[in-house]
Parts: sequence; structure tokens; C-alpha cells
Amino acid sequence: MDKKELKQITTKVYEEYGFVKKGKYYYLDLKDVIICSGFSSRYGGIYLMYNISIKALHSISEIKLDNIFDGYDSGGNAICFEEKKYIINYLDYNCCQYEDELKKVLYKHFEPYKLDALNYLRRMEFSQEGIPLKISAKEFLKNFNNK
Repeated sequence: MDKKELKQITTKVYEEYGFVKKGKYYYLDLKDVIICSGFSSRYGGIYLMYNISIKALHSISEIKLDNIFDGYDSGGNAICFEEKKYIINYLDYNCCQYEDELKKVLYKHFEPYKLDALNYLRRMEFSQEGIPLKISAKEFLKNFNNK
């Protein structure tokens, strides 16, 4: 699989999951949060990152659509394929393998946000897999009433 095929499949899978592509990033606009996910391939490896913005803390104009780190409440959340802590080599994947793996990764990492984003973020803050959040987001979640 070459880099062009990789990008086409990535966009197809993200859009099927509900993301909208704007520029080089994918956005998932949910009830309480907006998730921005970026894709990059370097040195034969795939990097998928995402950040979260809590809607109650920001106006939509504060959320930058050209920078995955500007205007978000979290920073640098890495998505690892197959739970491996190293970057997979996309040249070793065929199109179907990559598409299936990407679907699993998106479902695993983003389904909890679709179900109950704010409570999920609050739970994750205290887990070993914690999501790095800005102080304002931590304060908001601490005061957020579990509904």
C-alpha cells in the first residue's frame, strides 16, 4: 500500500465513523465535545493523534481548524494500532488490513466519547491511561454533575 492509498482509506474510514475532514484534520462534533484527529505518515510509520475541546468551555471560534493543538483542552493523545507502543509500518499492511485495523482503533478510542464524553473524560483523568487535560478542563470536570 502506498501513501496515496493510505490517505484515501484513512479519509474513507474517518468519514464513515462520523468525522468531517477540514484541511488536513478530521473533526467529530459531538453533544459535549469536539474531537480533532490528525494523520501523518513519516518514515513508513502511521501517526494518529487527537485532541478534545469541551464545548461548555469554548466558543466555536476558539477552536482552530488549522492547528490540532490550538484551542483544545487536551494535548497529544496518541492512538496506537493493535495496542503496540510502537508505530506500525504501513508498507507492511495491505489495504484491507489497514482499513480493518483503523476501524477498530477509531471505535475503541472514540466510542466512549459518543456515549458520554464528559463522564468518560472525568473517569479517564484518574486512570492510568489518563488523558492530559488543561487546568480549566480539569476544574470543569471536577465541578460537572454526573447526570
